Amino acid sequence: MASSSKRSENLPPASPRPTRTDSSNDDDEIPRLSEHTLALLQDFQQSQSARLAAFDKLQERAAARFDTLSTAIDDHADEGDVEEEKSDGDDPLASMEVFTEDWNLSQFWYTDLTARTLTAFALHPLVNVALDLESTPTPHPNYERLPDISIAILSAPTVHQYLTRRIIPLLPKPVQQKVHPVLFEHDARFAVFGPKQFVQYDFNAPTRIPNHMKSRFDVVIVDPPFLSAECQVKTAITVRLLLSDEQDRRKVVICTGQKVADVILRTYRSYGVRCTEFRPEHRNGLQNEFRCFASGELDGVWKFEQE
Repeated sequence: MASSSKRSENLPPASPRPTRTDSSNDDDEIPRLSEHTLALLQDFQQSQSARLAAFDKLQERAAARFDTLSTAIDDHADEGDVEEEKSDGDDPLASMEVFTEDWNLSQFWYTDLTARTLTAFALHPLVNVALDLESTPTPHPNYERLPDISIAILSAPTVHQYLTRRIIPLLPKPVQQKVHPVLFEHDARFAVFGPKQFVQYDFNAPTRIPNHMKSRFDVVIVDPPFLSAECQVKTAITVRLLLSDEQDRRKVVICTGQKVADVILRTYRSYGVRCTEFRPEHRNGLQNEFRCFASGELDGVWKFEQE
């Protein structure tokens, strides 16, 4: 992985360890934590243990579900008949809380509004997703006549989670079956979404994607994990391989730092990508100036930034 992360400048510098100069009075020199600090540490450790235990259960549940699904498909059953139905209340994947951010992987989860905004652009015109978080998505009146939408989501698991757990389940079954999202992500934890919706991806190997995924997607949403020009360009290679050849249908969205805007505009020039007025936001904040670049505008979602 590249060494320049989205938020590397925001991390506090490592504090040097004090050098011991006297070997006497060892007990006096051993640092001791206050009772308050010890209590906080114990709470943190218990919280981490609880998260790990919950994720282990989630993996077991997912493995059992995929085994059942695979068996049913082998027996020529309809996938929709065997995949368990879930509501937002009983599906552990309906919340990103089950996944902790890993700064080593430059992971910073979007807010719900940001994920919803990106989803709204991706699903148009098949589905109208208003930006009101409490509103229900509505299918196009003539959705039967509209083509399916295949959506590739690169290094943006928040968008995939929101789309598959917070939007698609609210749609009528025939409309659900017309939306085909796939997450391309380095973090193997997201394999719990299933083999049909997860591809392990490393931007350092931009052409290493399954052959049946090439030229398949109408929409590609990408958040390159690092702000280096190398990461941006390599990710763009993957985008080019994934996008469908049908130019009138394909859409591209890139969320990344303002500091690499020139690289983005040059690299995606052939797709008509421009900077939009929309500003992606992250749940835990991000001091780097973030921008959303897209190949098109959409009323009620975003407009291009005036140059």
